[in-house]
Amino acid sequence: MNLDQDERELRATLRRQADTVDVPGYFAPAALVRRRRDQRAKAAIGAVVAAAVVAVAVPTLWSAQGPGPSPAPAQPTSTTSIPSPSSSVPTPVPTTPAGTESPQAPTASPSGAVATRGTAYALDDTIRFGDTVLRLEKGTVVENFAVLANGGFVLQSHLSTGSSNSEMEILSPAGRTVRAVGQSGMFAVSPDGTRVLVMSGSANTMVVYAADGTVVGQRQDTRMVGAIVGDVAYLAGDDAEGSLEWDVATGETRKLPAHLVAVSSDRTRAALQWFVATDAMDDVCWAVIDLTKPTFPRTIERCGAGENPTSFMPGSFSANGTYLVGSHYVDGGFWFSAGVVRVADGQVILGGSGGQVVSGWTWHLDADESTFRISRNTSEPLSPATSNTLQTCRLSMECTETRPPVDLSDRGGLTEARYVVPR
Repeated sequence: MNLDQDERELRATLRRQADTVDVPGYFAPAALVRRRRDQRAKAAIGAVVAAAVVAVAVPTLWSAQGPGPSPAPAQPTSTTSIPSPSSSVPTPVPTTPAGTESPQAPTASPSGAVATRGTAYALDDTIRFGDTVLRLEKGTVVENFAVLANGGFVLQSHLSTGSSNSEMEILSPAGRTVRAVGQSGMFAVSPDGTRVLVMSGSANTMVVYAADGTVVGQRQDTRMVGAIVGDVAYLAGDDAEGSLEWDVATGETRKLPAHLVAVSSDRTRAALQWFVATDAMDDVCWAVIDLTKPTFPRTIERCGAGENPTSFMPGSFSANGTYLVGSHYVDGGFWFSAGVVRVADGQVILGGSGGQVVSGWTWHLDADESTFRISRNTSEPLSPATSNTLQTCRLSMECTETRPPVDLSDRGGLTEARYVVPR
């Protein structure tokens, strides 16, 4: 099996179909990562099949065909001191079934602490904040998560054994599943953490959830997840259908330009990101549009190798709308270079190439717009990735290690991060 050839074909498809399949900036790298993981899973399964002469069906990249396994439930937790990353912590036996906790008036963790975006992080099959350790199902690999206004979580994960399908759940502050969303690769959380926009596992359905897991609204639509601000959701569409603004409370809609990936917290600006097919298949484009004017003029645009040489892909606006936060593409396997670009003039503030690469897997810019948290690739050389740590950094690239390095070398070549920070 030729993984490089397979990945090149995926990249070509993502760019070639840019006008028919909307792929937000944060999802394009994720698609490549998922393909690498699934292909390695296929290779491992294939070896077993060859030995046993048994036919095995393998899930596709986006797990779009057929029912998948039940979501990996989060388990109740107890309050413990945070152990060393290398220590072994047994998974407790749940006292009540996952998912049975009332979605009304969610409670804090057993320790009384409440998770925040600035304190929470995942390590292996746990979510941690302060002295609290929320233990997930043993073998859970956290891919992405977000902290909600009530201290609960949106969790996207897969199991380290068996199927590599991603599952999504909404967890209470105590770490219990209040909503099993199922197989879904895309979600957005409102800046205030009160709403979650998800592309449902069922075909062509967008669902908005409250932080407690209750359904606020849903809509049949072929578009993809863009953003959500308060009760206004933004669905990303291609050039043919365009994007859509959807007021969940009133049902009113407004057509917007195609390829929307982010909206500022005051809903005055949106970011677009798209691919332009070339022979080199490497032209990545982004723009900022003014949502307050009927024609949605582009206030800035960067397209192609000349204007966007490090292939910056926006994923969100910073808290005050000063910056776009996203990634610069680096062919490093499972990691990418953190990217911050100034909205006013498109200047790259963080990331790029050479000594400007701040490589990692997940990161977010804090509300102060001057510091960020990153699950960082601390390997020397950077590839193959063998070491992962948690750092707090300034935009000037002065970094402080907040959790000790953990080893990635025992992962059989799968250089997924062990630390994950919330969006």
